Amino acid sequence: MTTPADGLALPTTERPDPVTPRSRRRRWSLRAHLIAVVIVTIALVVLSGVLIVSKDYRRARTEGALNAKFEAGLAAGITGKSKTAGAESISGSIPDMRALIVRSGQSLGQVTNGNVAGYPPDHCNLSFASFRSFTSGVLSIVLPDGSVVCGSNPGAVKPGTKPYADAQWLTPVVDRNAATVVGPLNDPLTNNPSLFVAAPIPAPNAPPDARPPGVLVVALDLSPLATTLHERFAADRYPGTSLEYVITTAKRDKVVSRSIDPQGSVGKAINAAAYARADSSKGAVLKDLNGTKRLYVGQGVDELNWHVYAGISTSAVYKPARDAFRDYVTSGLIIVLGVGLVALAGIFTIARR
Repeated sequence: MTTPADGLALPTTERPDPVTPRSRRRRWSLRAHLIAVVIVTIALVVLSGVLIVSKDYRRARTEGALNAKFEAGLAAGITGKSKTAGAESISGSIPDMRALIVRSGQSLGQVTNGNVAGYPPDHCNLSFASFRSFTSGVLSIVLPDGSVVCGSNPGAVKPGTKPYADAQWLTPVVDRNAATVVGPLNDPLTNNPSLFVAAPIPAPNAPPDARPPGVLVVALDLSPLATTLHERFAADRYPGTSLEYVITTAKRDKVVSRSIDPQGSVGKAINAAAYARADSSKGAVLKDLNGTKRLYVGQGVDELNWHVYAGISTSAVYKPARDAFRDYVTSGLIIVLGVGLVALAGIFTIARR
């Protein structure tokens, strides 16, 4: 519209400039909000569950290592840190067995009056049933040349033979006139892997450095040792095969005794480096000879330099964490289901309006 000089407004065909409408911010609907709440709830439940469950598994791993270390310590007898090793443990049994053989050898020296070779076999009443955790063995009177005068298993000795000639345990006793503990070695009389505890049979009034006329030796069968240790120390807490004891040589490369399949496991080669990792307080998860995963922790046997490992199956180690995980999943599902039902009710309410 234009305005002429006389002041009257006249119509015009000109159009005013268009007015751009203000854009409106698009807001979420209540339905979208409810769905978002459900999604966020699920995410939070899952995230907190991952954190809690991972913490439970770490705690179960730590407790499992502590339990395995305790069990291994019971069986081994921690003489390096404690002077009160259990009498039934390996470290508690060996010194007492050696002392017993020494005293028995001295008594035989008096009985034979130094004539061990002429000791009548029909007077031999040697017997060996068991000694603490060593449940079987053979007790023998042996001459320096390795022949057997008599023993607790007479049927195993062939007349005229020298089964212990140049035996690894015999030479030190004869040459140094001192008791010795050596093993594991194969016993030619029983063909069993054995621990030999030997002491001289001295002649009465002989000088201390004189060679003994005979040796008293007990060959302790190692096959049942680990099984016996399990029965005496761990069976009440770990029945069945949830825990196994493995006793290894000083180098950790061979099995001395094993509580599972004892006859078939003795002498088996094992991974020394892997078992060395289990000597730490955290232990190591390894597969046993049957393929079962176990958490192993080891303790040393001072006198023999053996190693005793207690291996708890990972299924037993992580059982508390799995139980807690199932409980958390149940509670998490209840929370998510509750929030979901509330959101669904809201969505139906909106739909009816």
